Amino acid sequence: MLRCPEFSDWWGDHRVLRRTHGGKGYRHPLVGELHFSYESLQPPGDPDQTLCVYNVEPGSPTAEALALLSSWTAPDDRPVSGEIG
Repeated sequence: MLRCPEFSDWWGDHRVLRRTHGGKGYRHPLVGELHFSYESLQPPGDPDQTLCVYNVEPGSPTAEALALLSSWTAPDDRPVSGEIG
């Protein structure tokens, strides 16, 4: 196994939790690539909590893909066979 003497210093200095905004990409098995922008916010006085808000560009391929996925899970208001409405 290779060892890097600098790794422990790099790891100790990483700033993964300090990122407050950016972009994320995901690959969904049915609709393909999805691209989001995000903002991370910490409530004042509570550093143990972080609120992450993800957005998509209106009219983008990601917005269209999410609308398609949402339509597959929308409640069906039609009566069940044999049900009296």
